[in-house]
Amino acid sequence: MKYIIQPGIQIGNPEIRNIHVLTPEEVNEYRENGFTCKECAYQLIFYGIGYEVTCIEIWQKGNKEHSLIIPAFLLPHRIYPVYVYAFAINQYSSRPQLGQRKVAKETREKFGLKTFAHTTVGRAMKALAETLTQATAIDTEATEDTEQETVQNKANTGAIQQGRFPSVRDTSTIREIVMSFFSEKLKSHCQEWFSVACDYIAIYWYIHFERLLMNTAPVIGRKLSFVIQNT
Repeated sequence: MKYIIQPGIQIGNPEIRNIHVLTPEEVNEYRENGFTCKECAYQLIFYGIGYEVTCIEIWQKGNKEHSLIIPAFLLPHRIYPVYVYAFAINQYSSRPQLGQRKVAKETREKFGLKTFAHTTVGRAMKALAETLTQATAIDTEATEDTEQETVQNKANTGAIQQGRFPSVRDTSTIREIVMSFFSEKLKSHCQEWFSVACDYIAIYWYIHFERLLMNTAPVIGRKLSFVIQNT
């Protein structure tokens, strides 16, 4: 499955609980160009309100892979939009005085959630840190410092000096790796900018790491497909 990520689609207006990633005219345009289109609906909860997000799966005859067009805030098979997870991850990575349970409680209160497990924070942090670390370790072709290399160098100087591959099992290391990545992309706490920054993070993650944010494994057989479409 390939993904086409659509930024700029908003969730959170209680008067618009049925969100469509494409307009009927855009779906018809795909069909006129020879694509078969199928609707895929996902249920999300945001600020205590339920939403249904209708995505479009497209493919052409003879294609071995389908493409799923999704909004940037959607994490398929997770019940909350990316903003919830990004908030929790940013809180936990940037405020070392907070434990996982405290961050989970703050996240539930902020977004009006009945449930948000503290273990989700820990698993997400570990997966993100491992992705950042591994991606940097195998990037041997870069000729200058990339963003990932900067994260690696900043967070793991001690481990490198000791001649070992840095472990992300250590909580402080995990926090610093993830904080270094998120701090450059979450520069404001106002809700409008936060959503834009989260869209950027989701798109960046897919392009650079060949997986959706919060996924622990890359998309098998994936060919890079990133399309910005105006709605």
